[in-house]
Amino acid sequence: MNPDEILLGAARNKRAAALMQLDNEKLLALKKLWSDGVDPRWLPYRNDPVRFVTDGLGENVWSKQVEILNSVRDNKRTAVPACHSPGKSHIAARAIAWWVTVHPADKVRVVTTATTFRQVRGILWPHIRRLHAAHNLPGEMLTTEWKIDDIVIADGFSAADHNEAAVQGIHAENLLIVVDEAGGISQIIGNAIEALMTGGHTRLLLLGNPPTDQTGSWFERACNSDLYNVIPIDAYSTPNFTGEIVGDWAKNLVDPQWVNDVIREFGPDAPFVQARVHARFPRSTTNATIPIDWIDAAIVDDTPTDGVIRLGVDVAADGGDEFVIARADGLCAYIVHTSTNNNNAVAVAGTVLEHIHKAQEDHAARGIADKVRVKIDAIGVGWGVSSLLEEWGKENRHAAEIVPVNVAERAYDNEKFANQRAEMWWNLRTLLQPDDNGEQECELKIDRKVIAQLTAPTYRANASGRLQIESK
Repeated sequence: MNPDEILLGAARNKRAAALMQLDNEKLLALKKLWSDGVDPRWLPYRNDPVRFVTDGLGENVWSKQVEILNSVRDNKRTAVPACHSPGKSHIAARAIAWWVTVHPADKVRVVTTATTFRQVRGILWPHIRRLHAAHNLPGEMLTTEWKIDDIVIADGFSAADHNEAAVQGIHAENLLIVVDEAGGISQIIGNAIEALMTGGHTRLLLLGNPPTDQTGSWFERACNSDLYNVIPIDAYSTPNFTGEIVGDWAKNLVDPQWVNDVIREFGPDAPFVQARVHARFPRSTTNATIPIDWIDAAIVDDTPTDGVIRLGVDVAADGGDEFVIARADGLCAYIVHTSTNNNNAVAVAGTVLEHIHKAQEDHAARGIADKVRVKIDAIGVGWGVSSLLEEWGKENRHAAEIVPVNVAERAYDNEKFANQRAEMWWNLRTLLQPDDNGEQECELKIDRKVIAQLTAPTYRANASGRLQIESK
């Protein structure tokens, strides 16, 4: 009887316990008995990735993760369209560790990729590195590279959308390819990855959120293909909804509060909700930042004249677009000036000064002591305008508070928004969004041209998951 049969014939608990108690010298001697040289501690799990995680690593897995692990073992191709934070990168790291440890180092290869190298380095590989360190897995771990006996057995890379050559030439007797954040992979790179699937013992695992900014992506096509075993993970099937026991790391998974918040904020039919809550590929990518029916509901005929006044100034660069001043009386907003005369900072600042004086007079008539707050687009000509107005304030030509704004700068809530422009648009969206009683915080007195401008921009989640508003 060969050593595999002797060891694998023992009771599972006794076999695992005995192997874990051996010192390195005895393990090395035992390892040499196996023709393929696999570390005997992990050999019992060669055909059981779930037990590799539960018994070998001593960790919990939940039902969808069990499906993923077993699918990698049993199916050539597995696709996992997932909701927000279901633990997909966590389980992908365990699948990679299992694949590496149960195959000989000279006959195994794992490659991981994602839309960008930042995602490769910052999303999946930290899981792999922590796993390697916590469980004394074989070999040496670098930032995005795993070596055993100086052989690179796993590494991470990214390729430009049209650089299919970067994906070629990857072969091994036991090859596992893991595509994280698969929703952003281009058709060209996806097809090049498919071309690697010619080996007899080759596995491909795709994981990611369905994209909200395109239809017919390579990931969507894969999830609709009969070649793939597809395991969708919607938010409602995750442990914080089902009650499955997963331990302390349940706090890292999507929870009801997050789901309720995004449905309330985006609406139940929004592409973002379809993708990030239901793990569905949206049929439409028209993500209007401000729906036109919200604007229609907010429009009033008369302008209230009893609130604190604020001014917003958009100074378009190079004289190409309109110079606009908007005024908010309390929570009613309207346009008070538009012109194309915006290439002279002194003239523009003079026009803004006139509206500051008018607002200060209205404050005085209303008995309001607050300063008039003026936010000015400080990019291009706007920088000179805001500087002039700040200087004129020091010369007592006005008593307003001047606030220069650079919309390209870091958002205050930089975990949610790509920049200040996205944050400002989203703040306006929040003011206009009806509550459960149909009430809105903000009123508008605007014409159809402004309505069209407000409803034109769309939003999407960028590669980092932050909200981004489309460019002009």
